[in-house]
Amino acid sequence: MKPVSLIAALCLCAAPAALFAAPLEKAAAPVAVTLYPWGAEVTRALEVSAAEPVEYLVTGLPAGSDMASLRVSGEGLEIGAVSLIHDRLPEGTGAVVPEAVAAARARVATAEEALAAGEDGVAAIRAEAEAARARAAFLSGAETGGLSPKALGDLAAAVSAGVLEANRAAIAAEAEARRASVALEPAREELAAAQKALAAIDHPGEAGDALLVTVKGAGALKIRSYTDAAGWAPAYDARIDRASGALTLDRYVSVHQESGEDWSGVALTLSTAAPSERAAPSELWPEALRYGPPEPVAALRAEKTFAADAEPMMEAAPAPVIVGDGVAQQGVALSYAFDGPVDLRDGVEGLRLKLGAVALNADLFAEAVPYYDATAYRVAEAENTSGEVLLAGPAMLWVDGEIVGATDLPQVVAGDRLRLGFGAIEGLRLTRVTEDSAEGGRGLISKTNERSERVRIEVKNLTAESWPVRLIDRVPYAEQEDLKISYAATPAPAEEGYEDKRGLLVWRFDVAPGATQTVSLETTINWPEGQILR
Repeated sequence: MKPVSLIAALCLCAAPAALFAAPLEKAAAPVAVTLYPWGAEVTRALEVSAAEPVEYLVTGLPAGSDMASLRVSGEGLEIGAVSLIHDRLPEGTGAVVPEAVAAARARVATAEEALAAGEDGVAAIRAEAEAARARAAFLSGAETGGLSPKALGDLAAAVSAGVLEANRAAIAAEAEARRASVALEPAREELAAAQKALAAIDHPGEAGDALLVTVKGAGALKIRSYTDAAGWAPAYDARIDRASGALTLDRYVSVHQESGEDWSGVALTLSTAAPSERAAPSELWPEALRYGPPEPVAALRAEKTFAADAEPMMEAAPAPVIVGDGVAQQGVALSYAFDGPVDLRDGVEGLRLKLGAVALNADLFAEAVPYYDATAYRVAEAENTSGEVLLAGPAMLWVDGEIVGATDLPQVVAGDRLRLGFGAIEGLRLTRVTEDSAEGGRGLISKTNERSERVRIEVKNLTAESWPVRLIDRVPYAEQEDLKISYAATPAPAEEGYEDKRGLLVWRFDVAPGATQTVSLETTINWPEGQILR
């Protein structure tokens, strides 16, 4: 935006209303949307041209717009006072009204005039009925004092005839009024239709918000606002080709918005930034230690509760992530700009968009955990070489074009390892049998404190193909120096402390069709006399 001098800004902000003509009314529909996992920034644009400061009434903002998030800018423009109007729009006779709105308003005015004229006619007819009833009432209340019997008889006959005629006129007038009112029904329907059509296209300032902004210069006025009633989430199809070992992630995003307006033909950008999330790191509290005599359990619990209240724990903010081709790095956030305009209506539909696929070279093998499972499971591991962070989300699993299940894809940063299970391999059967188990010195206090166990593990391949297998089992581990644990395995494991988990052992081998791989594992545990193994 062009810099504004202090004097010019003061003139723009403080110029009296008399210096301005009526505000120029212009609608500003969304032209671009940056969508975050939670929330969206909506950009509107309109062309303005004013050699002197002019007030523009910018309509089209949804009801409940937040002034704090509004940003108004424009290259080559000097922008003065900005007012967000939630209700009644300012009066003005010089407003520039779109032709469609003007035509709709004219239709409403014509329908209102036609209906008013018809209702005036009905009212006139009903006035005649009221006059007739008044004549009848007057005649009925006529004075008869001092009249001779003959004159009284003549008066009674005249009153009776007059009342009858007046009542007949009133009844006829009421009937005519009813017919005239029924005849106005098309006029009422036309007025209702005209009002409905006007409400559909009239400036949203009446049903939403508007922006009154003072502008000088020529160029594009951009209005940015934020709404938290929108967001996007990823989804995947994870496909394994067993022949090539390729792992393909077909990526999708589900977009939703309930902002109070339709987004039609907007330029859509997905961003990993999280403006609605916490912006500062957690606060670390100091830890104070002390010693003293043993205290009752209740007192210790009370002290811990007090400490927890005084030093609340705070959850860490989630890390930003993104999927997509054409990804741009913006600081710590990534963004994806879609080609072509996107339509998304308010609150009535969810939009699913397909992004580019990610192809990774995967290691495909059978993972066996006989301690818990009776079959091995197909597992794929691959390094994320896409250069992007893959966002956590639901994934459908496919093997050689056939769907085998569903899972949740974890967040995987660029360069990290991705691990996905692709279902059970029913032909790879697992057994784990304890062949021998003995413990010396049974009882509360024992003289001989030793326990031994011998286990036989088998992986039987009943399929028609050879499988590379990763077998995982465990032996106990100790953190006490006097608790001695040793084991012997045939064949020896390829790895101890698998994934930094103490006591986990891993064997890797191939099992041919019809073959059985056997692992023997013997564990011995010794502990001090007079103690119990827990």
